[in-house]
Amino acid sequence: MCFPDRGHVIPTLAVVAELTRRGNRVTYLTGGSAAEAVAAAGAEVVTYDSPYERVRSRAAEDDPLALLSLLLDESEAMLAAAARLLVRPDAIAYDISTLHAGRVLARATGLPATQLIPIFASNAHYSVLAATYEGEAAGRLDRELPGWVDGMLARIGALARRHGVHDDPAALWWGVQDSNLVALPRSFQYAGETFDERFTFVGPCLGERRFLEEWRPPGDGLPVALLSFGSVGTTRPELLRTCAQALAELPWRTVVTLADGTDPAVLGPLPPTVEPRRRVSHLSVLRHASVAVTHGGLGTAMEALHRGCPLVVVPTTAMDGPVARRVAELGLGRALDPAGLTAAEVAERVLAVAADPAARRAAAAMSADIRASGGAARAADLLERLPSRAAA
Repeated sequence: MCFPDRGHVIPTLAVVAELTRRGNRVTYLTGGSAAEAVAAAGAEVVTYDSPYERVRSRAAEDDPLALLSLLLDESEAMLAAAARLLVRPDAIAYDISTLHAGRVLARATGLPATQLIPIFASNAHYSVLAATYEGEAAGRLDRELPGWVDGMLARIGALARRHGVHDDPAALWWGVQDSNLVALPRSFQYAGETFDERFTFVGPCLGERRFLEEWRPPGDGLPVALLSFGSVGTTRPELLRTCAQALAELPWRTVVTLADGTDPAVLGPLPPTVEPRRRVSHLSVLRHASVAVTHGGLGTAMEALHRGCPLVVVPTTAMDGPVARRVAELGLGRALDPAGLTAAEVAERVLAVAADPAARRAAAAMSADIRASGGAARAADLLERLPSRAAA
């Protein structure tokens, strides 16, 4: 169960492919925009009318209250669709962003469940919500959260009761689940040593992405950079353009990945060494890249670090801040302040990171941690064991 955001869907696809390769039947509940990619991984797709697809605004990610309310709407839509499933599954795997749907369905059916976490995990020692929203946004949380939480708890309780679940709504929302798969290595997780056996850090789950095009360098010997801002390119095109123009001035070859809805024209005039691509595989570019420039999406960051590629991070929304800070803390690259950012600053940082042996060593060490975490195969092992663990 996963809402149709590429940053959440893509980390699950290799797990789906591994499960189906082993002969398991996977039914995947998501929005229509993700159906093609999910079906290509081998799952049977069940779609629903997604509130997130109708809104699809990055602005909501700077407003934690609006975003969490939207994702509760998403959970309601998912549960309505789950009621139409013709085959009872043996286990449930649900994305953390629509955790209400997964937790209510698991309790309503008595099925074992795992929570999938493609972002930083939270416990008593680290809160991804508190770390994400700082400054003015944090002040708003302090002012509005108590009353807002009461309203959310009432909605969660009503949703659960409609599906025959009478658990405490607070436990449904905040309770630490017995099984959690985190798509990060433990060494990248903030306070990673404080997470107990309920959390399994499998690292990024990477595999073939047949719905994307492969990229190969043209053989000119130029250093390669990946520039990816995901859907942020549609709402902050000026930052994407600044980074593209910076890389255009360097004797490098740059692949710019564009999300649906991003017009290549926003990048301005570019030389042939800068290639805008809409459906290209990051993994194919990163095999050759010396640096990845990104807004701070964890998916792209993990893809780059899997290849031992250091990062330049330009955080553009509140959601990107923790990733940028962690990259800088661990010496895996550099973070840039987006306010007043110039092409000259971006070019300078790209060259500095590419020439920094300490950044390359740190990225290589993180790559080793990622590979040792087990990825899709380990995630599939744990999911296959869920029914027997519940029976025991």
